[in-house]
Amino acid sequence: MIKKSFYCLVFFLLAGCKEENNIKVEQAIKYLNDEAVLFLDVRTQNEFNYDGSIKNSLLIPVNQLGKKLTMLEYYKDKKIIVYCKTGRRSKLATAFLKKNNFQAVTIQGGFLAWEKHSKLN
Repeated sequence: MIKKSFYCLVFFLLAGCKEENNIKVEQAIKYLNDEAVLFLDVRTQNEFNYDGSIKNSLLIPVNQLGKKLTMLEYYKDKKIIVYCKTGRRSKLATAFLKKNNFQAVTIQGGFLAWEKHSKLN
């Protein structure tokens, strides 16, 4: 029931999503060594283990975010850069975090875009 409620809430939040909720890979890279910024990976544990991750990312799979929201309290007044494989799950997570008064943005194109940028540079 809680899981269904979470997805219903996220669906309605996404209806109001705007471009300001997104950040390009080039912009996100600038925050990589900023200790006041959290990179939040919302993929599965398997994706995190086998596909790699962005340096110093915290893994909270999107389907566990509601249960583990208290883990992020330290970052309530800081920037959270959220990513998944392509950006779909991270948009859900970003909308949920914003609804709970976090400053969150999604990496456009997700981890695939991050890897592509890394290979080109």
